[in-house]
Amino acid sequence: MTIVNNSKKSWQLRFYPLMTLIGWMLVMLAVVLGLFLLAPTAADYFGGNAKAVRDAAVVGSSLQAQLEILKSTPRWLEPALFVGVASFMVGIAMAFSTIPNLLKNRGEIMSLCFPILVKKGD
Repeated sequence: MTIVNNSKKSWQLRFYPLMTLIGWMLVMLAVVLGLFLLAPTAADYFGGNAKAVRDAAVVGSSLQAQLEILKSTPRWLEPALFVGVASFMVGIAMAFSTIPNLLKNRGEIMSLCFPILVKKGD
């Protein structure tokens, strides 16, 4: 009788959940910061002030601080979002890359078990 051992998990099967979680976390970080940091700041900056008031704001005023937040946050938030989407896609690709090895293993197991199944059917 042949003993069939299950093959050990490939490294892709161990690491794809990590990559997809990192991707989701970075995307959600970008969404949360966009909703709770950039949206209220933009509403305060553009909503209650005319363009002339915004242009005449002195250095160190709250309008200038809001403008700096609106200008600087997307510089690091957009790359974080890009890395998040990329790592999510890498996780999906890692999960798909395990399919050929799994099918090969199942094919080998079936080639070993098929003669036994045919004998039992007779």
